[in-house]
Amino acid sequence: MGHFSILSETHTTQSTADQLFDFMGDFNNFKHLLPEDKIDNFECSSEQCSFNIKGLTALTIKIKERLPKSRITFETSGLAKFIFTLHIHLLENQITNVELEGDMNPFIKVMAEKPLRELVNTMATKLAALKI
Repeated sequence: MGHFSILSETHTTQSTADQLFDFMGDFNNFKHLLPEDKIDNFECSSEQCSFNIKGLTALTIKIKERLPKSRITFETSGLAKFIFTLHIHLLENQITNVELEGDMNPFIKVMAEKPLRELVNTMATKLAALKI
């Protein structure tokens, strides 16, 4: 297994770090960051969410760490085919980005890197566009 880290483009947000932190701390809102055309069977509770990435895998995600006004970290749990950590960074001056990291077979990484990069960039774009 090889470690990977994919950092999204950085964006200026429409909402404050406090607003985004509160919004993203509720799994009912996590769906708003995902690309609708690539996700189905989204379900959530106060502790976690699960969904299928069409053509790839089913995932269950839970919150690992909350650092107010700074970062929310999510991690996979359960029977995910690969393990990753997703960081939503809330930086100064309403700047944000999304980082995905984990361990993956190097062969699979070559095939998965482009869709994963598109995913984190989509999530960062949608996060920045939220008006809360």
